[in-house]
Amino acid sequence: MIGIVGARGSGKSTLALQYFKLNYRSPEECLYISVDNPLVLKRGFYSIAEEFFQYYGDTIIIDEVHKEENWSLYIKALYDSFPKKKIIISGSSMLNILNQKGDLSRRLLLYNLPVLSFREFLVMQVDKPIPIFSLQDILTRHTQISTDLLGQIPSILKYFRNYLQFGSFPFFKQHSSADYLSLLGNTLDKIIYEDIQTIRSLSNVSALKIKKLLAFLALSPIPTFNIETLKNEIEVSKDTLYEYIDLLERANVIQIIRTKSKSIRGIKNARIFFQSSNYYYSIAETFWKHTENRGNIRESFFASQLTYLHELYASRDLDFELRLEDKEIAIEIGGKNEKQTQIKNIENAYIFKDGIEIGAGRTVPLYLAGLLY
Repeated sequence: MIGIVGARGSGKSTLALQYFKLNYRSPEECLYISVDNPLVLKRGFYSIAEEFFQYYGDTIIIDEVHKEENWSLYIKALYDSFPKKKIIISGSSMLNILNQKGDLSRRLLLYNLPVLSFREFLVMQVDKPIPIFSLQDILTRHTQISTDLLGQIPSILKYFRNYLQFGSFPFFKQHSSADYLSLLGNTLDKIIYEDIQTIRSLSNVSALKIKKLLAFLALSPIPTFNIETLKNEIEVSKDTLYEYIDLLERANVIQIIRTKSKSIRGIKNARIFFQSSNYYYSIAETFWKHTENRGNIRESFFASQLTYLHELYASRDLDFELRLEDKEIAIEIGGKNEKQTQIKNIENAYIFKDGIEIGAGRTVPLYLAGLLY
């Protein structure tokens, strides 16, 4: 049994349908159903899957599985009743997939489908093969990598600017930038009013509080987590605020970069960003298009690209730190005018700068962080 999780809109349903088309000839071999279809909801996916396995094929793809109440119990029952069959499940909001009553942790291979990397966005835009580079390659060979890339794509910074605004989700291909940001706003509403509701029933007031929290995060110039500031701004208790933060993190809307020294809650002095820089523009487009301080956008991008492959921590001295090949690496994120004074006396420290095509020494173009996957 395979589970595919990830942010709503990242392409899980499309991926499942592509798998179907590439590997099967008809629905009698592999059946695809979406649980949010009214007919599926009426009968229940367990009943459909049971009949299919008894009389037809060996593989079933169940999309939006979390839309049915107690879905994990039915999935466990299917797995136990048909151990030789193949079950693929996916959903935009499997917020607690390993903690459901029907314990799936020992039965399920779970894969995360992240937002598009900048490299994937480029491939879709220019229709050219672009290699994946390790972080070690980028830190040690960034000048050559940038030079080679600019030979293929001279306007790399233009593409990078576009990616930060409207390139994290594959549906950018079908829409204008304005429509894309509008649809992304609709996606946030679906997460709040549909996905989160599957595990935590929210009143209209609570849903509005979460939207207020998102607006605060979209406009806040300082992403460091400050519980007192946030609870006063949102007008909720500490416990309620922690719950909202947890729900949004598990729904892949926000990402919390914690420090190495864990506090009781694990988020003291942490940095909090959206999972995609596109969310900032979707919520507060005018603000981010006219402000000169785009620190949140840059750091959100860097964190989203790195955390898929590396364990990233918030740093007290710079922005981030991580461990790479038995070395502690410190990272500062900045604009093209950022000075090297902050990393001057820090061993294994680098500056990732926005707005530069080619770096030198320990100064690395920020867009290269998007070539990791």
